[in-house]
Amino acid sequence: MTKRIEDAEGSPTGGDMLQRVTKTRVNVLFKRTQTPCYLPPSIAGNVPHLTPDNCSKVEDLTAQVLDYADMNKPFRELLNTTDYELLLSARDYISEAGTGFMIETSGGRRVVSIDEFMQATELLQPELVVPLADEIPIEKGRNRHRAAVQTSLDWLDACQALNTSSTPMCGVVVGGNDQMLRRMSAAETCKRDIQAVLLSGLGPCSDKTNRLELIDAIVNEITPTSLPRIITGIGHPLDVLDTVNRGIDAFVSPYPASVTKAGSALIFWISDDHDGSSASERNTERERSGGVLHLREKRFATDFGPLMAGCDCFACQKYTRAYIHHLLNVREMLGDILLYLHNLQHYYRFFREIRTAISTDRFVAFHAEFATRFEEKASNAPPLIIPTAIEERKRKVDADKAVTKENKAKAAAAKHEAAILKRPRP
Repeated sequence: MTKRIEDAEGSPTGGDMLQRVTKTRVNVLFKRTQTPCYLPPSIAGNVPHLTPDNCSKVEDLTAQVLDYADMNKPFRELLNTTDYELLLSARDYISEAGTGFMIETSGGRRVVSIDEFMQATELLQPELVVPLADEIPIEKGRNRHRAAVQTSLDWLDACQALNTSSTPMCGVVVGGNDQMLRRMSAAETCKRDIQAVLLSGLGPCSDKTNRLELIDAIVNEITPTSLPRIITGIGHPLDVLDTVNRGIDAFVSPYPASVTKAGSALIFWISDDHDGSSASERNTERERSGGVLHLREKRFATDFGPLMAGCDCFACQKYTRAYIHHLLNVREMLGDILLYLHNLQHYYRFFREIRTAISTDRFVAFHAEFATRFEEKASNAPPLIIPTAIEERKRKVDADKAVTKENKAKAAAAKHEAAILKRPRP
């Protein structure tokens, strides 16, 4: 049951503000997804690396972000997503590419109109819709970001005008590194009929202090305070804790998928209770490897233990480090599937512990202890051998590009020379 307490200004808040020195809170997003939470982005309507039958092996996987622009069949039943709570967008949160109407997808670029996107909303009936927004790279100039703020508001208004089914809509806050533009974007967005706020474009902000200040500025403008706050591009555990501390409820990032793509497994400390009887073995491995195992390192070729001692995920219960090491080195896709099953499960455990820490009024202590225990070490894995066929294809593609470039240069030179010859002589 969610409590309601008064904040410093005396206004009611949705969710437990159990740490008055922080802005942490626990609540429920949609109908059954507890926050703070992780929302995995999709590729072509599917969770990365996993088939629908494998998704059922991850019990915390109750919601996902669906990229409409990357879908071939815009029907919820055909995508087998009826069991999940969906956040629909037209944005690729895996590759961090694509802006506005022209969207980068796994199948190349495509244009998405407001009419088409809202028609998809009618078909999919998601729990929340992220309207089209002018999400541009953070390094663009202030004038371009100012224009992006207005464009995003206009597109939000246009999407709401076509929202005949009254699907809950999420406002998008843009504005780059400019705190004033971020405040303006948040304040104006909250004047619309929205059911959540999405903070976009802060992941690439390399200055951590500046990023947190921007988040604080945005959160202070969000009204009512009960509106769920979603952020994209923030996934590293230390960054997640700093951001939860600022009152963010949900995270959309490719972090578990990126760790998997690197051939690594998450084993970082979450809590002593979680380590249980396997604490000694886990701590020994963490002292040697840090919080991430690089499974392609040679030492795992004869290691027949699970990815993490005592882990109850499908991969750890059924397979060994040595087997997954072999799969990764021969480029067998099962290696990525097993790694992602484990990484997703461990990442969800991390968020579960965050919620528990907030609910029991010990988030500050948990945050501090996690920061001292988390460690990452560089991989000692040898370079992955590229198959001959792939090398030959790359050489051919590079050679064709070089020939094309040379032919274009020759054609341009010939055109220039012809133009000179046509000039009338004095």
